[in-house]
Amino acid sequence: MKFLSPFQALPPKDRQRLLAISLVLLSIILWTWNLAPALKTLREVPPQLAQLQAQTQNLKSMQVQAHAFQKSPRLKVNEASSLLQKNVAETLGSGARINLEGSRATVTLNGVSADATAQFLALARTQAQSLPIEAHLQKFTQPAASQKTTSQELWRGTLILSLPGG
Repeated sequence: MKFLSPFQALPPKDRQRLLAISLVLLSIILWTWNLAPALKTLREVPPQLAQLQAQTQNLKSMQVQAHAFQKSPRLKVNEASSLLQKNVAETLGSGARINLEGSRATVTLNGVSADATAQFLALARTQAQSLPIEAHLQKFTQPAASQKTTSQELWRGTLILSLPGG
């Protein structure tokens, strides 16, 4: 007990102060290395869990969609090209032209909104089983027709799609 003898040789007030300082330091060490990281993890887990669940749901829906595509019958090139022409006319309107060459389709956009382009690409993939293989697009802003309407962001450029079997 030679270790405790210097401590016991101190006056009682000094022993109490030393004991208090030791408890404060021990508390700080305990907080820094044990409790704070655990509480931080406890706070961060629920949002991360929600994000992971959303990603899992997204992956599951993509898996279902992929299985549906695998099971759907393959279209012939002429069927896919007629569906693409129909989709270009209905979705993109007069702001687009389509040029078909074998198993590739080139869609030229001029003043088409991003929403219409996204809708066309989704229809091309699901209905015509066509996949974009190249895109050269530029975003530009069309000035407003009047002061009450805001300017609209549009796209121009080309999209190259691969038709089924190509």
